[in-house]
Amino acid sequence: MKNYKIKFRKKEYNFLNFYIYRYNRIFLGFLIKRGRKIWAYNFMRKLKYKIKNIEKFDPSLIFFFSLVKIAPAVLLCPYKWGGNIEGVPLPISSNKKMTFSMKWTIKLLRDKWNRLNIDDVVKILIEALYDKGYSYKTKMHYQNSGIKNKFLIKYYKW
Repeated sequence: MKNYKIKFRKKEYNFLNFYIYRYNRIFLGFLIKRGRKIWAYNFMRKLKYKIKNIEKFDPSLIFFFSLVKIAPAVLLCPYKWGGNIEGVPLPISSNKKMTFSMKWTIKLLRDKWNRLNIDDVVKILIEALYDKGYSYKTKMHYQNSGIKNKFLIKYYKW
Protein backbone atom coordinates (compact mmCIF):
# COMPACT_ATOMS: atom_id res chain seq x y z
CA MET A 1 0.00 0.00 0.00
CA LYS A 2 2.81 2.43 0.80
CA ASN A 3 4.50 1.80 -2.55
CA TYR A 4 1.29 2.73 -4.35
CA LYS A 5 1.08 6.08 -2.54
CA ILE A 6 4.70 6.90 -3.26
CA LYS A 7 4.27 6.10 -6.96
CA PHE A 8 1.16 8.24 -7.10
CA ARG A 9 2.98 11.18 -5.54
CA LYS A 10 5.87 10.86 -7.97
CA LYS A 11 3.50 10.84 -10.93
CA GLU A 12 1.64 13.83 -9.55
CA TYR A 13 4.88 15.73 -9.01
CA ASN A 14 6.10 14.90 -12.53
CA PHE A 15 2.81 16.16 -13.92
CA LEU A 16 3.24 19.44 -12.06
CA ASN A 17 6.86 19.69 -13.23
CA PHE A 18 5.68 19.31 -16.82
CA TYR A 19 3.34 22.29 -16.47
CA ILE A 20 5.94 24.39 -14.65
CA TYR A 21 8.48 23.71 -17.41
CA ARG A 22 5.91 24.42 -20.11
CA TYR A 23 4.82 27.76 -18.70
CA ASN A 24 8.41 28.83 -18.04
CA ARG A 25 9.13 28.23 -21.72
CA ILE A 26 6.05 30.21 -22.77
CA PHE A 27 7.06 33.12 -20.51
CA LEU A 28 10.54 33.01 -22.01
CA GLY A 29 8.96 33.21 -25.45
CA PHE A 30 7.12 36.39 -24.43
CA LEU A 31 10.34 37.87 -23.04
CA ILE A 32 12.34 37.27 -26.22
CA LYS A 33 12.03 40.40 -28.30
CA ARG A 34 14.07 41.26 -31.38
CA GLY A 35 16.18 38.11 -31.07
CA ARG A 36 17.42 38.76 -27.52
CA LYS A 37 17.32 35.12 -26.44
CA ILE A 38 20.40 35.20 -24.19
CA TRP A 39 19.09 38.30 -22.43
CA ALA A 40 15.76 36.52 -21.79
CA TYR A 41 17.49 33.44 -20.33
CA ASN A 42 19.64 35.59 -18.06
CA PHE A 43 16.56 37.58 -17.03
CA MET A 44 14.72 34.37 -16.04
CA ARG A 45 17.77 33.10 -14.14
CA LYS A 46 18.07 36.37 -12.18
CA LEU A 47 14.30 36.44 -11.63
CA LYS A 48 14.31 32.97 -10.06
CA TYR A 49 17.34 33.87 -7.93
CA LYS A 50 15.61 36.97 -6.53
CA ILE A 51 12.36 35.08 -5.86
CA LYS A 52 14.35 32.39 -4.04
CA ASN A 53 16.05 35.02 -1.85
CA ILE A 54 12.77 36.68 -0.90
CA GLU A 55 10.47 33.69 -0.39
CA LYS A 56 12.94 30.93 0.60
CA PHE A 57 10.98 28.41 -1.47
CA ASP A 58 11.21 26.83 -4.92
CA PRO A 59 11.05 29.80 -7.35
CA SER A 60 9.53 27.75 -10.16
CA LEU A 61 6.54 26.85 -7.99
CA ILE A 62 6.10 30.46 -6.86
CA PHE A 63 6.29 31.62 -10.47
CA PHE A 64 3.73 29.00 -11.57
CA PHE A 65 1.22 29.58 -8.76
CA SER A 66 1.38 33.37 -9.04
CA LEU A 67 0.59 33.09 -12.76
CA VAL A 68 -2.28 30.72 -11.94
CA LYS A 69 -3.69 33.29 -9.52
CA ILE A 70 -3.43 36.11 -12.09
CA ALA A 71 -5.17 34.05 -14.81
CA PRO A 72 -8.57 35.46 -15.92
CA ALA A 73 -11.80 33.50 -15.53
CA VAL A 74 -13.43 34.73 -18.76
CA LEU A 75 -12.34 36.22 -22.06
CA LEU A 76 -13.87 39.56 -23.03
CA CYS A 77 -14.55 39.93 -26.77
CA PRO A 78 -15.41 43.42 -28.07
CA TYR A 79 -19.01 44.06 -29.11
CA LYS A 80 -20.52 47.38 -30.15
CA TRP A 81 -23.63 48.13 -28.11
CA GLY A 82 -25.36 51.52 -28.28
CA GLY A 83 -22.31 53.40 -29.56
CA ASN A 84 -20.03 51.91 -26.90
CA ILE A 85 -17.70 48.97 -27.24
CA GLU A 86 -18.49 46.50 -24.49
CA GLY A 87 -16.72 43.27 -23.55
CA VAL A 88 -18.78 40.12 -23.98
CA PRO A 89 -17.70 37.39 -21.55
CA LEU A 90 -16.81 34.11 -23.26
CA PRO A 91 -15.42 30.88 -21.82
CA ILE A 92 -11.66 30.50 -21.96
CA SER A 93 -9.47 27.39 -22.03
CA SER A 94 -6.82 26.73 -19.40
CA ASN A 95 -3.97 27.26 -21.88
CA LYS A 96 -5.38 30.65 -22.91
CA LYS A 97 -5.76 31.60 -19.24
CA MET A 98 -2.05 31.12 -18.63
CA THR A 99 -1.15 32.91 -21.85
CA PHE A 100 -3.24 35.93 -20.82
CA SER A 101 -1.74 35.99 -17.33
CA MET A 102 1.78 36.04 -18.80
CA LYS A 103 0.86 38.76 -21.29
CA TRP A 104 -0.68 40.87 -18.50
CA THR A 105 2.41 40.47 -16.35
CA ILE A 106 4.74 41.62 -19.11
CA LYS A 107 2.38 44.39 -20.23
CA LEU A 108 2.12 45.74 -16.68
CA LEU A 109 5.87 45.82 -16.28
CA ARG A 110 7.09 47.43 -19.48
CA ASP A 111 7.82 51.12 -19.06
CA LYS A 112 7.59 53.77 -21.78
CA TRP A 113 10.99 52.66 -23.16
CA ASN A 114 9.87 48.99 -23.27
CA ARG A 115 12.31 47.94 -20.54
CA LEU A 116 11.71 45.34 -17.86
CA ASN A 117 13.05 45.64 -14.32
CA ILE A 118 13.64 42.41 -12.39
CA ASP A 119 12.63 43.93 -9.06
CA ASP A 120 9.26 44.98 -10.51
CA VAL A 121 8.63 41.49 -11.91
CA VAL A 122 9.44 39.89 -8.55
CA LYS A 123 7.16 42.38 -6.79
CA ILE A 124 4.24 41.68 -9.17
CA LEU A 125 4.63 37.89 -8.88
CA ILE A 126 4.87 37.85 -5.08
CA GLU A 127 1.93 40.26 -4.71
CA ALA A 128 -0.12 38.03 -7.02
CA LEU A 129 0.76 35.03 -4.88
CA TYR A 130 -0.85 36.76 -1.87
CA ASP A 131 -3.84 38.21 -3.86
CA LYS A 132 -2.62 41.79 -3.73
CA GLY A 133 -1.22 44.32 -6.14
CA TYR A 134 -2.02 45.73 -9.53
CA SER A 135 -2.09 42.43 -11.42
CA TYR A 136 -4.75 41.01 -9.09
CA LYS A 137 -6.79 44.24 -9.39
CA THR A 138 -6.60 43.94 -13.19
CA LYS A 139 -7.90 40.39 -13.00
CA MET A 140 -10.78 41.38 -10.72
CA HIS A 141 -11.69 44.35 -12.95
CA TYR A 142 -11.72 42.03 -15.97
CA GLN A 143 -13.93 39.55 -14.11
CA ASN A 144 -16.33 42.22 -12.80
CA SER A 145 -16.80 43.72 -16.25
CA GLY A 146 -17.54 40.22 -17.55
CA ILE A 147 -20.21 39.75 -14.89
CA LYS A 148 -21.64 43.19 -15.62
CA ASN A 149 -21.92 42.47 -19.37
CA LYS A 150 -23.32 38.97 -19.01
CA PHE A 151 -26.55 40.01 -20.74
CA LEU A 152 -24.66 40.68 -24.01
CA ILE A 153 -23.99 36.97 -24.62
CA LYS A 154 -27.35 36.49 -26.33
CA TYR A 155 -26.57 39.27 -28.86
CA TYR A 156 -23.03 38.19 -29.64
CA LYS A 157 -22.64 36.14 -32.83
CA TRP A 158 -19.93 33.50 -32.73
